Amino acid sequence: MTVEGAVVTGHHNGTAGVRVSGPAWLRVAVLSTSWAKDDMWNGIATATGDPFDDVPMPRVLRSVEWTDRDLNVRADLLTYISQPTIGTGLVLEHQPELTDTWWASLHAGLNPLRRIEVTKRMAINPRRFQAQLLEWFGVEIDRDRVQWEVVHGDLHFGNLTAPDLHILDWENWGWAPVGYDAAHLACSAVLQPEIEAKVRAQFADVLNTYSGAIAQLIVATKYLRLVEGGEHPEIAAPIGQYAERLIRDHLAP
Repeated sequence: MTVEGAVVTGHHNGTAGVRVSGPAWLRVAVLSTSWAKDDMWNGIATATGDPFDDVPMPRVLRSVEWTDRDLNVRADLLTYISQPTIGTGLVLEHQPELTDTWWASLHAGLNPLRRIEVTKRMAINPRRFQAQLLEWFGVEIDRDRVQWEVVHGDLHFGNLTAPDLHILDWENWGWAPVGYDAAHLACSAVLQPEIEAKVRAQFADVLNTYSGAIAQLIVATKYLRLVEGGEHPEIAAPIGQYAERLIRDHLAP
């Protein structure tokens, strides 16, 4: 195996990926041993078989992991996807032209996840989000009204390709409130109002529900934490307005 491209690092440099001979894509992740738990560590390797066979995504060729002192290292070798990603990170910084066929492919690509009924993987911690939303927005959640489904868990435009759709980076898949993937996609497009509106229109069936509103607030919290950490200050106002609109339209007493 030989390296055939430039190394691409992930958010906070926790992962690195590079094209290798084959062609294939080699992705390496490093975490401290205290954080390298199965639910957040082996997502890519476990996103195989039914129903993932029906999802447009890279296929896992081989996975290995090892320990180096107090670090766990994981390497996943995947089929190579030549299509470029739409965005370069968590926030979409330009307005792409996406066809109706592309949007239909996205719906069709996510639908197989709804067939998953049994998994221990959690994209969202059900014990934490209620306290987080109360802390950030003063919103009291009726957890009995929140419906759950299996989701990709990190569906922003940096993990989607075009013109042909492939859905990348499956390390976070698992259970989340219904509408979480659509919520993540909408928040990632908050600087591109036409794309954000398109996402909300495409996924209105899940976003315009109680569970969908909760999912959107959870993602809004994630993005506001980026701002709090000094990243993407330009999204502070639009994400704040997005959350205010949600609370007013769906969660106000």
